[in-house]
Amino acid sequence: MQDYASYAPRYLELFKGLAKTHDLAILAGTQIVAEGNKLYNAAHLFHPDGRVDVQRKLHLTPIEEGPWALSAGEALKLIELPFGKAAMLTCYDTEFPELARQARARGAKVIFTPSCTDDRHGFHRVRYTAHARAIEDQVYVVVAHTVGGLPTVESLRSNVGQAAILTPCDYPFPQGGVLAQGEINLDMVVAADLDMAVLARAQGGGSVKTWQHRRGGDLYPDIT
Repeated sequence: MQDYASYAPRYLELFKGLAKTHDLAILAGTQIVAEGNKLYNAAHLFHPDGRVDVQRKLHLTPIEEGPWALSAGEALKLIELPFGKAAMLTCYDTEFPELARQARARGAKVIFTPSCTDDRHGFHRVRYTAHARAIEDQVYVVVAHTVGGLPTVESLRSNVGQAAILTPCDYPFPQGGVLAQGEINLDMVVAADLDMAVLARAQGGGSVKTWQHRRGGDLYPDIT
């Protein structure tokens, strides 16, 4: 993994340039970064003005903890975009509802989930839980998976993915809660407009209010 971390400067230079050239905010694929004697899997969001938001992955899979010897991040950060706040939950992170709850409580309207899964089980774990986060927290979730393969790289020889833009399952949105999605395992661009006014209406007066209707500590005692 230390070898992968050596590519970080080139990764940063490339996407800083692309964000500026195209006047776009770009959430690139995650990159291994080094700090002191620790290595992290980190998502980066590149702004056109040169700013870079970084979110270290907070929950590590067994291979990341074991053979890859990565360290977990310590805190969830929110990012500011023109439409408001968003969070970056990398792959496995989206499988933990507490993180998305924290993001929504702090004002996030969108959760971005870059993901790399090497089989269909892993792909479906991320896809299904990402959609659960959209429903229970009444937010948009944008999932971008790796596809294809790197035959010479252990654990990345194959990837299963399908980009998707997911919504709450309520009347202002498509019936299946999928605003847009690609074809599974095809390299393609998926695009859709995220209407924040529609999201606000669903949050405030939808068929159900899964955010507001959460019961308190009487039903959900702290679990350690």
